[in-house]
Amino acid sequence: MKYLLLILTFFLFPFEIFSQSETFKLEDSGIVSAEKKPTDGTVTVTQDPRLRQIVKRHIEVNNNKFDGWRVQIYFGSGQRAMAAAQNAKKKFLIRYGNKNGAYIVYDSPFFKVRVGDFRTKAEAMFFQTQIKKTFPQSWVIPDKVFYPVEDIE
Repeated sequence: MKYLLLILTFFLFPFEIFSQSETFKLEDSGIVSAEKKPTDGTVTVTQDPRLRQIVKRHIEVNNNKFDGWRVQIYFGSGQRAMAAAQNAKKKFLIRYGNKNGAYIVYDSPFFKVRVGDFRTKAEAMFFQTQIKKTFPQSWVIPDKVFYPVEDIE
């Protein structure tokens, strides 16, 4: 499907794809802080405005998910596992809020609570170090994660 989308892109928008451009600032992405230091350099990414439309379409086709990373904070089975999973999720949401996302997954016979939608393992590991005091048994796992909302528009 990825290759089909790529091939269609070049047939529908042949060489004029590179003629229009849009400026993207890394600070606007939320990936890095907006603070500038005197030693910081400048990177300018120039892209066709239609590229965002193609990315939106790709997201729709893939059900708003892509391969990424999450931190698993609970794993259990048994009669009280569902209640324990709900308690772990509730504890996380009270302590850290919902900006990272918290999800209960049932993979018979196990209940799991996974948090975050991270693109890279490094981001997930950094977040894990932040929650390690509250959830010492947490670990980083690969998972299908949601696209960040600010990057879609």
